[in-house]
Amino acid sequence: MFDSDRLAALKATYLLDSGSEERFDRLTRLASRALGTEIAIISLIDSDRQWFKSKVGLELDETEREVSFCDHAILNNDVMVVPDARKDPRFVQNPLVTGGPAIRFYAGAPLITTDGFALGTLCVIDSSPRFDFSPDDKQILEDLAASVMTEIEMVEKSQMVSDLTVVNEELRHRMGNMYAHVSALISMVGKSEVDKDKFVRRLREKITTLGQTQSLLAAHKWASIPMSELVETTLAPFLTSSNRHRVKIDFTDNFHVSPRGAFILTLMLSELGTNAVKHGVLGPRDGELTLGWKTGEVITLNWAEKLKSDLPNPSSTEKVDPGFGSQILKRIVPMDLLGEADYALSPKGLIYQVSARPDRLCVSQSVN
Repeated sequence: MFDSDRLAALKATYLLDSGSEERFDRLTRLASRALGTEIAIISLIDSDRQWFKSKVGLELDETEREVSFCDHAILNNDVMVVPDARKDPRFVQNPLVTGGPAIRFYAGAPLITTDGFALGTLCVIDSSPRFDFSPDDKQILEDLAASVMTEIEMVEKSQMVSDLTVVNEELRHRMGNMYAHVSALISMVGKSEVDKDKFVRRLREKITTLGQTQSLLAAHKWASIPMSELVETTLAPFLTSSNRHRVKIDFTDNFHVSPRGAFILTLMLSELGTNAVKHGVLGPRDGELTLGWKTGEVITLNWAEKLKSDLPNPSSTEKVDPGFGSQILKRIVPMDLLGEADYALSPKGLIYQVSARPDRLCVSQSVN
């Protein structure tokens, strides 16, 4: 069994360099009293040191691993007993024997996890030799070591619950907007689409888009996303070698988009992109698309399509689905951003402008 695996198991307990805890101090006091020794220690064997989680009768907090009696004790599952360290060739020159705390007697029971890793020991020490450490004494030490392991496992479980609670809260906070948008989409699509297959297709498209944003946020550790990267990622599926030259995006006034803002902007851009591919400058009609934004007391986003040839009937549903797409652009987006939307469809194309309160869209960090 590799020491690296044992050390990983030790780190997972979160005990190294932690504060004193009565649950452990109670057991070292009991070991000292029950076995009649001056010193009792819960020792954890780190990579280059032994660190004392709990101790009775000793001032030291740690020692080097190379002089540790406990480093020998963890090599076996049984209690290691040293009646007189001065007569044991392993320890006769040990500075803990020749100097303070002048160890003579030592007995250590390894602290073994359910996976078989020895984290350290519960040990008792005395400054006088002792040759009367009986099998019953060994059993007492083993039983107390088992109690120490029970407490360690309780610490691990408590930490695990705490970690899961934090993760759950983070996911709830970060994913809350996505679930809210999905719920709104289900309601909206259900009202606007009679055909079941079309309902499922439209809903799947939007959920897939939100999922892509989730992946992008995860890649940025859910901190924020540069607006330029969000725009490029969201519009990428709509751009081809034949229409890419028609798009002009102004990245001058860049900023970081919050996770909350990323989801609603993704819905907005994907809806605009879908319409432009079906009916506008990214699809059958030649022209130019300009996209930009300005930051300040209010953030303003502008999407402007300028067609080379006029739309024959710009008010028809050919351009925009009045039940679904326009609801996202006219109602859902500005409502979420606490702003206003200006949606203008003319023979020359679609111009869409939406304002946003900065705290609904971005974090206070500029991007160069």
